[in-house]
Amino acid sequence: MNKDQFVNRNISIIYRYGQKFLAKKLRELSPPLEVGQFPFLMQVYRYPGITQDQISTNAAMDKGTCARCIKQLERAGLVIKEEDKDDRRMNHIYPSEIALSIKEQIYAIVTELHKVLYSNFTEEEINEIISLLNRMKENIQGYLEKE
Repeated sequence: MNKDQFVNRNISIIYRYGQKFLAKKLRELSPPLEVGQFPFLMQVYRYPGITQDQISTNAAMDKGTCARCIKQLERAGLVIKEEDKDDRRMNHIYPSEIALSIKEQIYAIVTELHKVLYSNFTEEEINEIISLLNRMKENIQGYLEKE
């Protein structure tokens, strides 16, 4: 295998270009959203009432980064934290009215990004790419869990 076959380089470049795309589009929202906050808000949209630990696990982010981003989202008025009635150490996180008011716009941005990424691919090729990337993710995840 030569260095031109290292897929992580291309994944990294695609990720960085995707971040640039998202940063530009998210800044245009009212209120604007930082690209680093995006994956956390998406988790709250998908799973209203999710805990910080669950967000951290789902987003494959460390707990400190997760806590900082949730605090930023809370200060921006985009999420609401509610203390768990059975365990006061745990908070459930919900999207605020402000966050819900821009939800469609955010999902439209995600859709637009994927239209750009998937242009010039057939449905079959897109499904194959997704399948292969999921297998790679599972490979590295399994390896790290064994370590």
